[in-house]
Parts: sequence; C-alpha cells; structure tokens
Amino acid sequence: MERATARKAISTSSRRASPTARLDAAAWIDSAMQLLTERGIDSVRVEVLAKRLGVTKGSFYWHFTDRESLLAQMLQTWRKRATLGIIERLESTHEPALTRLSRLLRLQFDARKAEIGAEIELSIRLWARHDPRAAQALKEVDELRLRYIAKLLDELGTAKDAVDARALLIYCYMRVSRSLADPVRDKRLTQACERILIGSAE
Repeated sequence: MERATARKAISTSSRRASPTARLDAAAWIDSAMQLLTERGIDSVRVEVLAKRLGVTKGSFYWHFTDRESLLAQMLQTWRKRATLGIIERLESTHEPALTRLSRLLRLQFDARKAEIGAEIELSIRLWARHDPRAAQALKEVDELRLRYIAKLLDELGTAKDAVDARALLIYCYMRVSRSLADPVRDKRLTQACERILIGSAE
C-alpha cells in the first residue's frame, strides 16, 4: 500500500518500474521532491526513497554518487522545471510581450500542476533557510525570474526607471496571490490586479 501511494505521487514523467528494475534518475528525483514537500529536506534519504520506490539502494548509486549529489540534482531540476522551462515555452510561442506576460501571471492558477509547484517551491524556500547551496539556487531563480519579467516590461515600452520596481511588484503578486485569491471565485479581482500591474505598460 505504501509503495502504491508513493508511486501515485511521483510525476508522470518518470518511468514506472518493477521492484527489481533499475529506476532512472528522474524517478529518484521526483520521489525525493515529493518527500521534500511531505516531510522536509532532512527526511530525503536514500534508504527512505528506496523503500518508497520498492527497490534496493543499488539503483540509486547508478545515478548519484551520494545523497549530496541527489540534493544538487533536485535543485537543478527545480530550476529547469520551475523557471528555465517556463521561459523557454513562453519564448517559443513568439507571441506579443503582453500576451507572454499575461500567461506568466496566470500560471500560478493552473489547477493541480500549479499547486504541486507551489508546494515544492515553499519547501525549497524553507530548505534554503539553513542550507547555503539551496539558498544560492533560490537566489539565482528569483533573479532570473525578475530579469525575465523586466525584459517583457521593457519590450512593452515601460519607462526605464520603472521597469525594476514594476517587475518586483509583479513577482510579489505571482508569489502570493494564489493563497489569497481563487481563480474562479475571484476572477474579476485577479483580472483587475493584472490590469493594474501591466495595463499601463501596454
């Protein structure tokens, strides 16, 4: 029962394996992310993960030298999924800057996927409070996001002396609005927030 529950929580992008199969690195990372959100970083340990995945520890060492290697890969994967991948998808659309910025603002309300992402991010922010490597990864992600928002505002013609301040306000909204407003019930409110944040930049 425990193994079945754990497997349901693992991202659908990772492979399902029999207890005797050697899992790929993504399966270990996804399971580690899930454990991070449930119990915190101190609980992310090889023995616990192997038990959740229903395999021996041997599979782990095919992909990671040790626990620290896994933690580093977790941070790298989070950076790619939660920031770089999103920016790449938005840029690949070649849509107007206003459309890309509007899409970015609404990502936080994308149902279950956004909820999982928010849980992971909160857990990483808690982790970063007492781990320099996590803190550095978080700093880089925050700066990358702010630069991208500023880039879109600049494309929209926002005054140069207002770009950074407006980018910070937009990022703050993205970070907390999901916990304060429901995308369905408060649709008019969130739309009003978007108009205030980016409307004058059109």
